[in-house]
Formats: sequence, C-alpha cells, structure tokens
Amino acid sequence: MSTHPLQRRWDYRKYGTAGDPVHKSHLTRIVGDYGCPKAFRYERDAAAAGEQHDPSRPVSGKAAAGTAAHETIARALLSRKLAPTLLTPSPQISTDAIREVFMWELEREVAGREVAWYKDDPATVLTERVAMIAGLLARLHEHVAEVVLVEPGFIAPLGPYWLAGHIDLLYRPRSNPESLAIADWKTGSSKPSDIDLDHGWEAGVYSTAVMQGSFIPREALEIEHDHGRGVWRASCHGHVAEHASRYIAERRAMESALSAMADDSDMRERAGRAFGSFPSAIHHVHLADYVPYRKAGAKEVRRPEDLAHYGLTEPTKIKYVAGEVRGPAWLPVRRSAHDMPRLASRLRDVVGMIRMGRFIDQIGEQRCRRCPHATRCLNSGYEVRGDEARELEAALRTVGADDDGIS
Repeated sequence: MSTHPLQRRWDYRKYGTAGDPVHKSHLTRIVGDYGCPKAFRYERDAAAAGEQHDPSRPVSGKAAAGTAAHETIARALLSRKLAPTLLTPSPQISTDAIREVFMWELEREVAGREVAWYKDDPATVLTERVAMIAGLLARLHEHVAEVVLVEPGFIAPLGPYWLAGHIDLLYRPRSNPESLAIADWKTGSSKPSDIDLDHGWEAGVYSTAVMQGSFIPREALEIEHDHGRGVWRASCHGHVAEHASRYIAERRAMESALSAMADDSDMRERAGRAFGSFPSAIHHVHLADYVPYRKAGAKEVRRPEDLAHYGLTEPTKIKYVAGEVRGPAWLPVRRSAHDMPRLASRLRDVVGMIRMGRFIDQIGEQRCRRCPHATRCLNSGYEVRGDEARELEAALRTVGADDDGIS
C-alpha cells in the first residue's frame, strides 16, 4: 500500500475528540503487548484515504471464530424465546443447535474470504469455541439476574477526551440485582494476571462508559450483504459503513452514530441510554475455562478465584477428571470510581503522544509477520524530505488529477 503526498491523511491532532474517539482496541494496538504506534498510524491513514479492504488478504481463522462465538452468544441473549430460559437454574440448551448457529455465524463473518489458520488446528479451535458458548449459556444464571444491554455501543467523556466502543454484556448481577455490572467474553487460551485485569485499559474504559457515557443498543443496527461486491453494509441511525467483515462494518456504523450523538443532545435523549453509576462488578469471562478436560490429570491451583472454585483456602495441587470444566471462568476485576484519575492520567500520555505525531515502530516477528504494513514500514526512512519534498508536492499539484489520477 502506498500513500501519495496529495492523498488525504488521518488528522492525528484531533484524536480523542468526539469525532475521533479513543477505543480500547486502539490502546491495545498502540501500547499493548503486540502494539505498534506506527502500524496504528498506517491503519488510520488508510481509513482516512478511503482505501478499501484487500479481498485477497486472508482472514485469521482464530479471529473469525472468536467473532462468530461473540455473535452466537449475542443472538442467544437477544432471543425473546431463549434468553429468559438462560436465567433459570436448568436451562435447556442443545449443543447441536449452538454448533449450527456458530458455524453459520462463522461462514457469515468469513464471507467467502480465504481463511488462514497459521499453526492452529481448525477442528480443535471450532470444537472449543462451541464448548465455550455451551458452557457460558449453561451457567449464565449463576451470575446474571437480568440482561440489560447486549453488545451496545457507547461514547463517554473522560476529562477533555472522548472514549467509544462496545460492551459485551451490561446486566443486573444476581449478587446485587439493584446494581449494574459488566461482563466481557474472552476466547483466548491464556488467563491475564491480576495486574493486567485490575490496571489494564479495558475495565477502565468500560466502567467510565457506564458511569458517564451514553449507549446505543445493538438492536439499532441494520445489516445487509452485498454479494456482488463482497461487502457488508451496516447502518445505524442513518450512519452507514461497509466492510468485508460484518463485525467491522457494524462497529464503524455504530461509531459514526455515537460520534454524532456526542454533539447532539436531542439524539442522546431520543436514541441513547445512560446509567450514571459505576458498575458494582466487572468480570473478564475466560471462556476457555468452560472447555472440558479431555483426560484426567493434576494441576497447581493458586489464583484466588480458582481456589474459591474448588473450595480451597490456600494454594494446593488438585486432581481433575475428563469432562470437568477447567475453572470458574468469571474473573473479577478490582476497579472502583477512585481509579478513574489514574485512567485519565494514562490516557493523557497516550493521546498526547499521538497528537504530537510520535509514531514509533515496534519491530518484532510476532508484530511484523502478520502486519499488512510490514513491507512499507520496514523499508521506510528513505522518503524525500524538506525542500525536496515541498518541490515534489508542488510539481505534482500542477499535474492535476482525473478520475484515475494521482489524488
């Protein structure tokens, strides 16, 4: 991908405004374990220039399976017929039905694109995702007294900045039905440490949204597939977005509507929902705990939530049997309203770096091997600069452009 000097670029000086809010996924891509500020800049430049997706580029099978799992869960929780039964002690759930819906959602997400599984075994990944969904739905009633919103979009101010995104589940917890709580589904294999959970971006961004943000329900989205062009077309309160990924198209349409709502009090009143309270509980739901063991074995139990799951009070080595779930899944995040200044401080550092145009490259095999901008990035630094760049831009400006042209 090349960017012409006259091509429109992302205005990073407006990052963090209501028109270009900060997302949790942005923060992960900028400063996460596999983040890279320079790759983030390339992504935003491409979007600002109106560059379309590359249909020849394969989609990650594991990522698509994760999206399909989220969509399957959302469909169950939004079902008028099924959702009420999930909150009862003995929900009747067919694993075959879950698998059928999951595979349909996976096919819809892939949308005919090539799928790359890399080192993962497709059969294992798909089987485990179905087990994750089945385990969650079977035990949802242990935690959830009432479903409030499923995958709503939000926009929220934090000091001078704006945050946006979506939350997997906003609900009334069984432990305190008068309050609000957050659950975030995770299909990854590794459990984050308590440091990551308690001090990471995710819980801070989501709790800020519940405390002082506005939400648009998922049901406000409309979606259709353009088979001829191979793209999904999503709309939300008149805001439209297209992409090969249904998930991305929906998120972009929702974000556009949220940005409009931030500056429109009438729209907030008409289309939005606000709660104005800090969540009483935040849970990172590690769905891999619901994948049953294939055979018997033993393991050391140390995490507080794992100890509670097994009825233990101190680290102990335990034996497990085939068919037993691996753990409690619902990992508590210790966050309170008193932690919001810390989040604001960290956010100020990141947004400040972006607005100054400081996009440092983070070179590494795991980052670069799958990055679509790797070739351009790894060969950067040789561009014309200073007077030469200005002369070249002036010369190109005199050339002009037609429909097939330079700009």
